[in-house]
Amino acid sequence: MTHIICFGDSITRGENDSEKGGWTDRLKAYCMKLFLKNKKDEICVFNMGIGGETTEGLIKRFTNEFNTRLLKDENNIVTLAYGANDIALLNGNNTVSLEKFSSNLNFCIDYALKQKTTVYLINILPVIEDDNNTKKRSLKDISRYNDVLLSIAQKQNINLIDIYSKFEITKENLLTYDGVHPNAEGHEKIFNIIKESILPNHD
Repeated sequence: MTHIICFGDSITRGENDSEKGGWTDRLKAYCMKLFLKNKKDEICVFNMGIGGETTEGLIKRFTNEFNTRLLKDENNIVTLAYGANDIALLNGNNTVSLEKFSSNLNFCIDYALKQKTTVYLINILPVIEDDNNTKKRSLKDISRYNDVLLSIAQKQNINLIDIYSKFEITKENLLTYDGVHPNAEGHEKIFNIIKESILPNHD
């Protein structure tokens, strides 16, 4: 048996996907179909996404919620998809500083790796910049924080799943009216990228 524990914000939770509830729930349904078809190697997916959450919220709940879902002596996978809210401007500054963002993620990664868990970082999607949005997010900040995610992955020797580059050119077709959250087509694209990264050759 394998547990896939998906931590993240509203994008992980599945906001704005009215068809199938987001990439995580699409992954959950895919794994259920695999098990019903093969009757072996059950994979359970846990959607741990919370709308509006930053890495400051993550470290307050990570160890408890991770431990609750950890399979002893079996396969465990954790995905961490953060940054969209950390970069949002609050009184002219990023809600969570680059240094704190890195520290928070490294804490969670260190803890999971000690439990012999496979960890995947997922980088931040591009946005459609709009001065009318109350929580402004810039492509420049996304680039800075994504560079930190790549650096963390390299130093921790874990995988980084790049969804940013797959959205960059066609983001207008894959994001909803707010320019931040994926639409159903966008969530389907994320699901396929993540499925191929963490569950290759399972079809």
